[in-house]
Amino acid sequence: MKRCLIILCVLCVSVVNSFTAVSAPKKPNVIVILGDDMGIDSVSAFNPKLGLKTPAIDRLAREGMSFMDAHSTSGVCSPTRYGLLTGRYNWRSRLKRGIVGAWERPLIADKRITLPELFHDKDYDTCMIGKWHLGWHWPKKGGGTTQKLGEIDFTKPIKGGPVDHGFNYYYGDDVPNWPPFAWRENDRMLTPPVLKLKGGALGNGPVDPRWDLTAVLLEYGKRCAEYVRGRKDKEQPFFLYFPMPSPHSPIAPGGKFKGITGISPYADFLVETDWAIGEILKALDDTDQADNTVVIFTCDNGTSPIANFTQLDKAGIHLNANWRGCKADAYEGGHRVPFIVRWPGHIKPDSRSHETIVLTDIMATCAVILGTKLPPNAAEDSINLLPLMQGAKYKKALHDIVIHHSLHGQFAIRKGQWKLLLCSGSGAWSPGPKRTPGQKLPMLQLFDLGNDPKETKNLQAKYPDKVKELVGELAKAFRNGRTTIGAPQKNEGWPNTIPKPILEKFPQLAAPKK
Repeated sequence: MKRCLIILCVLCVSVVNSFTAVSAPKKPNVIVILGDDMGIDSVSAFNPKLGLKTPAIDRLAREGMSFMDAHSTSGVCSPTRYGLLTGRYNWRSRLKRGIVGAWERPLIADKRITLPELFHDKDYDTCMIGKWHLGWHWPKKGGGTTQKLGEIDFTKPIKGGPVDHGFNYYYGDDVPNWPPFAWRENDRMLTPPVLKLKGGALGNGPVDPRWDLTAVLLEYGKRCAEYVRGRKDKEQPFFLYFPMPSPHSPIAPGGKFKGITGISPYADFLVETDWAIGEILKALDDTDQADNTVVIFTCDNGTSPIANFTQLDKAGIHLNANWRGCKADAYEGGHRVPFIVRWPGHIKPDSRSHETIVLTDIMATCAVILGTKLPPNAAEDSINLLPLMQGAKYKKALHDIVIHHSLHGQFAIRKGQWKLLLCSGSGAWSPGPKRTPGQKLPMLQLFDLGNDPKETKNLQAKYPDKVKELVGELAKAFRNGRTTIGAPQKNEGWPNTIPKPILEKFPQLAAPKK
């Protein structure tokens, strides 16, 4: 009798353990796709006037949640990539304006926790395919590192890139039309560049003889799909980061996409961009991984004027129909971007949110999905979006403030429907307000986006108290080193691009005296 009871207990424990193993939720795969130079008006699901169809992105919108008030952290490339991968505004780093230049050292500090490191620490396979543009430690002939082209040894490992910041595997480039023109795998050039071009489409610089601009996006689309297919039946979940090279310049549609629209190479390239996203979705479908995969699609900034808005408008393609400005600007067209999240069974299909969010929020959101607690010195400007995605309602805004940044380092601050630009124009490429001869324009622009979404009426003179309030919020964000709840953190130098007349009027924005 005693022996029977022992056997029965063993069987019960075995059944319980078996049930636990079967019923334990599997960690979801996560894919982050980052389009390049593609504002929210470039998606047909969000812009009926677009004149082109983006079926893959539209499918994500139908099957997930679309955030209609989402913003890149900057109007240009590398600053936003920094923000996405660290959950921190770029102007807290050394990059106070512009982008990371060719041959420049890494922007992400070695000790800073990154998005792929969160996944890596939870035993995810982490893969990046695409455009880095965040700097490298270029190996110097004879040892050490250098930022001088003539001193670089391209046969040696190149440190400070994706595999040194949490990715198990990397395949890609820095910027397709920047030297060295060559494919990279992990921390090496696939083929060390040996030739030097003189002029031509690429300009001057070392080049891999096989480098073909029209092959870049095709290669990345194919490799992303292959990676997803290769993860089928793997026990280990994966994180795939696909920072696209498109529709950024050089405008280089490849293969069947050359001339596919009959409108312009840019229109062709936009269609090819949508195709690459569709290849990933198809791979998920074909391998039955879609239901357990979070897909996030967004972009690094607004659409570039290299698209030739005038030509496209004449052809019935309207890429800036609803917002003022373009890439690089502090105006909405510079940083209002598509942001879609699909997670079957967890996020309501065909839903929309009008909450103001920013790309830094991806990091805190993924940390919650992973069950990871972020330390005080990480993701200082990141807020968890998961409750919002799952239908939670908030009585107040998720973000107290959101801060925008232009190519020239000019600031704008958003709080609710109000937006204050600390400059007299766009902060970059778009023309500012028209002035009559001898007229002096105000150095500040205050817009009520709720009633004036195209930023046409400057209300700074009418609402001086609102201006003071927003300036105070910006100064607080500078001082605290974060915009989220938590212990104050240090910036890497004080934001130093506030125009002098504004600093004289609002000294709280100036760097503290030592």
